[in-house]
Amino acid sequence: MEISRIQIILIMGLMAFAVRALPQVFSVGEKFPETWDRWLRYLSYAFICSIISITLFLSGAQFESAAAPRRAVALALTVFIAHKTKSAVGGMIGGLLLLLIVSWFR
Repeated sequence: MEISRIQIILIMGLMAFAVRALPQVFSVGEKFPETWDRWLRYLSYAFICSIISITLFLSGAQFESAAAPRRAVALALTVFIAHKTKSAVGGMIGGLLLLLIVSWFR
């Protein structure tokens, strides 16, 4: 049985949510260590990056080699925007807009 791209994205999104939410649920009333919070945040971002890479570079089970260079540039600029603004959501929005602009120039 083949898993669709939407199913993969939903599973990875639930994993990213679970990594952040479950430790908070199990440690209600306790002080959560800062190092663990930071580590779980980075792990959650890693899951989100895996979702982005599947969405950007694959079409079904095929790697889109013709679109990969411009999408890689958009991804690099997204990371740059997110780093400068210190906002992952701002970086994703900026990357989405950049990808839309770049796709118009094909």
